[in-house]
Amino acid sequence: MDLGTISSRYARALFSLAKEKGQEEAVYEDIQMLNASFTLAPTLKAALCNPIVSAEKKEELLIDAGGRETSELYKRFIRVILNHRRESCLQFITYIYIHLYRTDKRITRIIFSSAAPVSQETEKHLIEKLQQETGHKVEFSGEVKPELIGGFRLQMGNYRLDASYAGRLRDIRERLLQSK
Repeated sequence: MDLGTISSRYARALFSLAKEKGQEEAVYEDIQMLNASFTLAPTLKAALCNPIVSAEKKEELLIDAGGRETSELYKRFIRVILNHRRESCLQFITYIYIHLYRTDKRITRIIFSSAAPVSQETEKHLIEKLQQETGHKVEFSGEVKPELIGGFRLQMGNYRLDASYAGRLRDIRERLLQSK
């Protein structure tokens, strides 16, 4: 069995059980925090794959990585993962669980990048418009990227809109290079 199949089975089992117990939101929050921990602390993955680190220490690390107050179901899931020595699959499991949750709850993730911070009023307006257009709840993530110079980039699933000055300048440059 490959890593994707194994990860998918664990994620689906966790999601199914969490939904059955009415805890899918709590587990979602724990799994999101764990997923962010993999990005923010790359040493976490190295520690999980290190055979010298004890299972107890790995459990402690993973429970801490899930946030301050993790759900009991999340803790039990971590123990199952460690007992079956599937810690190398954990990052993939988090991605799949997050996808399953968002699909089930009809949540669309939006990443909005701009050269300068946007006001809360503008953010609220964007969220409302995007919810109207998609018919889904919107999980909005805003980031400031000064290298855009001006304008914005919007990413929604596989759709990407680049309305930044940097993007326009790049397009002009490419057209000028092609016309030689």
